[in-house]
Amino acid sequence: MIIFNATIKRILQNKIRLVILIIMPALFIIMFAMQKFTSFTIGITDKDNSDLSKNLVSSLKSIEGVKLVLQDEKDIYDKAVSYQTEYSIIIEPGFEQAVMEGKEPQLKEFYISEKEKLFYARAFVDNYVSNMKLIAAGTGYDKEKFQAARKEYENSNLTVTNVGNTSKEADQSRLAMGFLVQFMLYMAVVTAVSILEDKNSGVFYRVFYAPVSLKRYLFENLTAFLTIGIIQVILILALVNIIFGLGLGVQTVNMYILFIVFAIVCLSLGMLIVSVAKKPIYAYTIIMIITTPLVMLGSCYWPRELMSDTMNKAARLLPTTWVMSGVDKLLYDGKSLTGILPEIAMLLIFAGIFMAGGLFKKIDVAK
Repeated sequence: MIIFNATIKRILQNKIRLVILIIMPALFIIMFAMQKFTSFTIGITDKDNSDLSKNLVSSLKSIEGVKLVLQDEKDIYDKAVSYQTEYSIIIEPGFEQAVMEGKEPQLKEFYISEKEKLFYARAFVDNYVSNMKLIAAGTGYDKEKFQAARKEYENSNLTVTNVGNTSKEADQSRLAMGFLVQFMLYMAVVTAVSILEDKNSGVFYRVFYAPVSLKRYLFENLTAFLTIGIIQVILILALVNIIFGLGLGVQTVNMYILFIVFAIVCLSLGMLIVSVAKKPIYAYTIIMIITTPLVMLGSCYWPRELMSDTMNKAARLLPTTWVMSGVDKLLYDGKSLTGILPEIAMLLIFAGIFMAGGLFKKIDVAK
């Protein structure tokens, strides 16, 4: 296992590779996870001043990490550009009356930039209004019955806030997994560049003067890279789960298994890149070109439902789609290992295709 030990030592001693594989994904996830502990300021302008609008304002306070600021409409822009508020809501006159008449209540919103917590605040408001409209319709738009039903709803254990928090944690975990997928793809270029450096420096060819076969050289190299990949998965998932308390599904070990299989895909992709690229710079160029479409079409940063049917069909031809499908099943559906076997099987098929392409398409470097 001399080649295996030498490869492990070379990767760990190379600061650039260590940063790409471990430090960068950890930093990205840390910066993302820290948003969980920061407050989100919402500015409120209640021009209706009804029981229902006051209740909406009160309900917004229940969102974790939200700081509410009552403000005049004329101050909305100034407070937004000075970062005193990140999201402003104007409740127009007739808000409660519109709900009681089965109409769409008028709400205006103002924000400068999209943020993760903005999504949850907007979803909360939309959910609240939808629920009030349903209650109003269910009580025949009778105001007394509506008020009684609304109070019963608010006292119920099945509140919007509890459901939202659960979904929020799953969404946070999913986005962290998306970051991990992106940086694991860089494992492919680390694999390719290491072998290409050996070829260009002549080390690759000198190895065969010793009693070492091409198969043994590739096997020990790939085993070393897989070991580093497993370490990468364990460290990052432990950071997400233990340090920041984000869930990884009902059984966390299943998420580890899923990403270890994806590590095999990344290594196989590296072998395919070796068969195409002649120099390390070409390998870097290839991975930089393909990473963005792989991550974007694979829905690493947003739900697949937001993509068109055509894009979803095309995305099924990418390994990133299948690893994120497994993530969704583990986080949202609470599936066991057997529930993600189709995704694992597809990832292994991709690994086999990439490895075959890397071994048979490339020029026989042993000549």
